[in-house]
Amino acid sequence: MEKLISDKEKRYADLIETMENQFNQLDELKLLKYNKGTSNAQVKLKVDDKPEVIFIIANHNPRSSKLFDILSDSKIDEYSKSELFDLRFYVASFAGYGLQTKNMHKLDEFRKLCEV
Repeated sequence: MEKLISDKEKRYADLIETMENQFNQLDELKLLKYNKGTSNAQVKLKVDDKPEVIFIIANHNPRSSKLFDILSDSKIDEYSKSELFDLRFYVASFAGYGLQTKNMHKLDEFRKLCEV
């Protein structure tokens, strides 16, 4: 992700354009339901905005220490402090149908949830 996001001129710009197109296509097909106001403006993302990189954790055995061991690696700490993106972890058992912000955790918060 770090390599992708740091290539703002090509690879990341292409990803942003793809996301815009997909969102706007879903909107045109009326597959999205949201309060878009009266301007009927299309989604426009900015390459310079800091994205969130979200790991969705599903089917994790809370009695296992494997995930906690991975999260304890110092390399993960470096990524959690990246200037390019915000690292978040989402526990799918909290999910329902959407990714609510209150259920997205920073590395330190997520480590506490994974402690055995």
